Amino acid sequence: MHADATPPIPSDSVSLVVTSPPFLDVVDYAQDNWLRCWFAGIDPKSVRLTVPRKLDAWATAMTRVFQELHRVLQPGGHVAFEVGEVHGGRIKLEETVLPCAIAAGFEPVLVLINDQEFTKTANCWGVDNNNMGTNTNRVVVVRKELR
Repeated sequence: MHADATPPIPSDSVSLVVTSPPFLDVVDYAQDNWLRCWFAGIDPKSVRLTVPRKLDAWATAMTRVFQELHRVLQPGGHVAFEVGEVHGGRIKLEETVLPCAIAAGFEPVLVLINDQEFTKTANCWGVDNNNMGTNTNRVVVVRKELR
């Protein structure tokens, strides 16, 4: 099931969504999620991923996701949408996410930016400076208006 079409979830039935979409084409999500799939008994090759390579295609996909989230959220419900900066910090995905959410009918609440120092965990992936990888997490919080 794709995030932009979740018919089993009734309309106006969810109060909070916390999610993190693919960050364009900068991460190998199939490879990075093999352990989750193994724990859940899912064949990673059976999972269809939406990983657009261009920012405009990504924005179109995220707008469709926000439209579906708007459908399933209760009035007054919130979405916390975690993104980052990509392509060496040149693209800050929250700048694209906010217009997508607004187009789907959400009102912005806040953007939280976590600027992090690299740790031993990052070092084990071969990232030892702030030049590679995603250096900040950005959580875009939006709300479905009360009726």
